[in-house]
Parts: sequence; structure tokens; C-alpha cells
Amino acid sequence: MENASKALIMAASVLIVIVIVSAFVLMMSNLTSYQESSHQANLSAQIAEFNSQYTTYNRTNIRGSDMISLMNKIVDYNERYTGEEGYTPMQISINMNGKNSELTFDGKNRIVTQSKYTEKNISDIVGQPSSVTGDITDGEIRRIEKKYQQKYCNQLASEISNIQYIKDNYTGSKANEEFDKEEMLPYPAERYGGVQTIYQDALKYYEYIQFKRAYFDCIEEPEYDENTGRILKLEFKCTGIGV
Repeated sequence: MENASKALIMAASVLIVIVIVSAFVLMMSNLTSYQESSHQANLSAQIAEFNSQYTTYNRTNIRGSDMISLMNKIVDYNERYTGEEGYTPMQISINMNGKNSELTFDGKNRIVTQSKYTEKNISDIVGQPSSVTGDITDGEIRRIEKKYQQKYCNQLASEISNIQYIKDNYTGSKANEEFDKEEMLPYPAERYGGVQTIYQDALKYYEYIQFKRAYFDCIEEPEYDENTGRILKLEFKCTGIGV
């Protein structure tokens, strides 16, 4: 009788241990499953947040100024993550759609000379901020802005007809004198290279401003990375020049 009781106690103990171990295994399995689900949820949220920075451009009537911001954002992203394992560079393309000449004052392109722009040659229009150095590469527009200051660049572009009139009707020092009377710049024209030089810079900045005023449509649905779910490519075309 005593042996039977001991056997029952031992069996009960083994059963309890089995139940405890089973409960522990189940708990760990549930915890792992929860952690994986939580990780996937966080990852999905991060991907959605990342993509939202770019899918907002998947529309029509986007200003050129926004296109420059978008292209700079993509260039900066590519520069930051170059060399990272599993990283795929983002791509963007802008088809000028034959609208280049509409950006100019005199029909001759000096800034937007290409029929197509990508993340690789946007710096042809304006310098790019570097995430590595913090510097700005010297695109032609950056050079002009450094030379005159941005507020005066805008002034020159808005007064381009007046500058052309002075250039065409006066020469040498007389042209500089007439220009200085207009008070478009804080210093005499001679300091900036004279009216002819100022006019050429004004033409370039006028074209840049027109590009920023232009309208663009996203012409294809965004392309996504099959592995990461992150957006990979956007395509646009110019539809016209705004005001």
C-alpha cells in the first residue's frame, strides 16, 4: 500500500513537471510569436513612414521647386546609405517634355539644357547639400547666389527686361552708370563685372525661377523594392510653365 502511494506521488510529480514544462514552452512560444509580430508591425510602420515622404509626390501639378526638393532628398538618401548591405539606390527621372525653351527669357537655355534629369544630374541645375560634408556643391545657381545674394538674384530676374534695355542702348561705363541709377544691387555694376555680365547671370537665374514655377505630373505608379517594400523609383514629366 505504501509503495502504491509513493508511485502515485511520483507519477503526480512527473505530471506536474510535464505540465509546468509544457506551460513554459507554450509561454515562450507565444512570447516569441508576439515579439515577431511586434517587430513586423514596427517594420511595416517604418516602411510606411519612409514611403510617405515620397508617395505624396505621386500626383499632378507639382511645382518645379518641389521637384528640386524631392531630387535633393533622394540624392541625400542615396549618399547616406551607399555601401549598406541590402541597400538599393532610389531613382527619379524628370522628362522636360520639350518645355525647356519656355523657361527662358530669350529662347536660349543656359541652365535647364537637358531633355531629361535624374538623381545623377540634378546638380547641373542647382548645387546639392551633402549629408557627408554638409557643404553645397557649386552648381551654377549657387555661384550666382553667392555672388549677388539670393534676394538680389530675384530682383535681377524680375528686372531682366530693364537690364536688357540698358545693355542694348548703352555701352561701357555709361551702361554701368545707367544700371546703377536703378539701384538693383547694393554695389556698383563694375564690381560685379559690368552690365553684360550681370545680364548673363540674370538670364540664368530667370530660367531657374521659371523652372521652379513649372508644373510636373507623376506619370507612373511608384516602383517598390520587392524585398524591403521601400519605394525605389518615381517618374515625372513637365506639363507647362506656371506663374
